[in-house]
Amino acid sequence: TTHANLAAILSALKARGIAVAGADRIRLVEQIAVEDLMALGDFLLLPEDDLALAAVLKSPLFGIDDDELFEFGYGRRGSLWQALLKRETTSGRLAAAAAQLKTWRSRADFLPPYEFYARLLDTEGMRPRMLARLGIEAGEAIDEFLVLAIAYDEAHRPSLQGFLAWLRSGTSEIKRDMEQGRDE
Repeated sequence: TTHANLAAILSALKARGIAVAGADRIRLVEQIAVEDLMALGDFLLLPEDDLALAAVLKSPLFGIDDDELFEFGYGRRGSLWQALLKRETTSGRLAAAAAQLKTWRSRADFLPPYEFYARLLDTEGMRPRMLARLGIEAGEAIDEFLVLAIAYDEAHRPSLQGFLAWLRSGTSEIKRDMEQGRDE
């Protein structure tokens, strides 16, 4: 069974309400939670990356829906980030998202990757948001992502750009614990 076939089988089982644990091995950078965290890093490194910002805004970190994204993004002049900053003075989720992203941008260049991500996930409460939307199985991927961030910080000059490049160049797979007692 190829990876794509296995993913299709697991998706079909979940769609039919059948509790299924998932694959015994997962490729870390293909997990939605990790993709969202990497998109955040991509945006922080290059705020003009409209695709990364859109992915972050739609992710569980902010939960902006397609209609909201379209409303302020369509027909804009300049980058999506510039359009979001124009909403900063208004109330609501877009203003809160702009303020939070500005805070994270101010830290991204100064904190090592592990410290940066651990702080936003655990201290700032983003982990529960991600797990609420993606399911508890996303916790394994998030934990492994943080383990790799520690490993990177210890072995390299800590930088967000370097960490993301290192993650993408590797083939990090994690073996899932299939004995979790969740009746799957």
